Amino acid sequence: MKQKITRIKTGLLALVLLGGFLHAKGQTILFEENMGVPYMNTPIQFYDGWQDTSVTYVGNGTCDVRSSSASTGYGGASGGGNVMINDTVKWFQISGLNTTASHPTVRLYCGLRKTVSENGSNFVVEFSTDSIVWVRLPMEDTLPSGTGTSGWYRVCFPDVPAHPHLHLRFSNLAKVEYRIDDIRIVDGIETVLETVETPVCTPSGGTYYEPQQVTLTCGTPGATIHYTLDGTVPDTSSPICNGILNLDTICTLKAMATHDSMYNSNVVTANYIILDTSSLVALPFDISGNSDSTHADIKYMPGFRSNKLGTSYANGSAKFESKNAGSASLIAHLDSSPGTLSFDLKGMKSGTPSSYNGITFLVSESTDGIQWTTVVSLNESDISSEEFSHFEEIPLAASTRYIRWLLASASNGNTQLNDIIITRQPVDTSDDSGIDDHGSDVPAPYPNPASTFFRWNLCEDAQMVQLYNESGALIRQWNNVPNGDALDISGISPGLYILQAKTNVGKATKKLIIK
Repeated sequence: MKQKITRIKTGLLALVLLGGFLHAKGQTILFEENMGVPYMNTPIQFYDGWQDTSVTYVGNGTCDVRSSSASTGYGGASGGGNVMINDTVKWFQISGLNTTASHPTVRLYCGLRKTVSENGSNFVVEFSTDSIVWVRLPMEDTLPSGTGTSGWYRVCFPDVPAHPHLHLRFSNLAKVEYRIDDIRIVDGIETVLETVETPVCTPSGGTYYEPQQVTLTCGTPGATIHYTLDGTVPDTSSPICNGILNLDTICTLKAMATHDSMYNSNVVTANYIILDTSSLVALPFDISGNSDSTHADIKYMPGFRSNKLGTSYANGSAKFESKNAGSASLIAHLDSSPGTLSFDLKGMKSGTPSSYNGITFLVSESTDGIQWTTVVSLNESDISSEEFSHFEEIPLAASTRYIRWLLASASNGNTQLNDIIITRQPVDTSDDSGIDDHGSDVPAPYPNPASTFFRWNLCEDAQMVQLYNESGALIRQWNNVPNGDALDISGISPGLYILQAKTNVGKATKKLIIK
């Protein structure tokens, strides 16, 4: 009994996904080709992206590999490339197919896209066992023609011979457009199956300031999830996710799920930007030259962490949107003791003065990134909406290691931050032989010069020991150091350095040579 050819409606698109592999009872897939990833209008002889490499593809050099949207037609054909044959001199051939099966004949299915006036009669599929004598295969039914019939259809050719070395050729009897995609040769009758649910990435893609443990899950019990991290489309040969993916860099995660007797799932894509959290803002810091032509994007600079900021402006300034008031923030993690802070702010409004009001913008400092002390509080009367307002040389505590800009509240309008300058407090490099405020002599660190470690005998355990280079940049820091304990300096470049120690009774400063 013939199967009537029907146009696949929108509600069934999920049942005919591109590249789905069938392993249902009563059928065996002998060959499948989804035309790979499309290149727009690429002549077929220049295209080598075909999915199946076990057969030889032959073309006369006039067919095109194209991409198209299936609209409300056959959904499988819209997910990848397809071959366009729009003239009588064009044809597409697949050679070397092994169609040996348990039945004397097998079935050929494919996606076929036609124009309004065509009913499929000009579309020709032929087979040959020697590439010399070709026999036309009958289409199982006639496609409808007329208004509203243009689009993709799933068609069947039921009488393909079972042969170990078969050739198939697709051609056109008229100068009309046909496109083909998703060729499948089945031993048995193609079964319409359910589709595996699309995998879910948790957490979702985005910008993160620490490595992420991403969990891939699928709502279909027993499904296998395949993934890639380089942006390529996964297939059944791609790595399998058995739990958690540890992501610590910028990557594009793509994943699909498979299950026996079901169509493959859609591919989910998630972009992760994992910023280097080991980086710090090196003092002194100055981006006062930010402009439309030469700028650094503050949100993504090493040592800066943003939360709920809008898209950066052309000059790299950070956008604090009023809709995220109370949470929109930018935090800088400093490498050493700051001196002063300068920055520019500008309000953004449209139309009337009332379109920019209710702004409270706070700038705070912290020693640990948890407890914050406000150093300046601003509102719309302080911030111009016509040009940048400059806030200069705000003093910071020497112990500050974090600076936060926060849009605390806003009724209307946005605010942008730019041209940040952070100075560094000068480091006392004098060879002070004692602990301040105590008066007793303190021995120099030993060995000196040192190569991999040194010890320093103070009057008591140190709360903190810091190592600075000659330029005053903090190179290394040790906290809660037992008196005389060995401190590791391996990996530090040779040169002259300054040591500072802080104890309950004061501080000590000494020079250390690293060889």
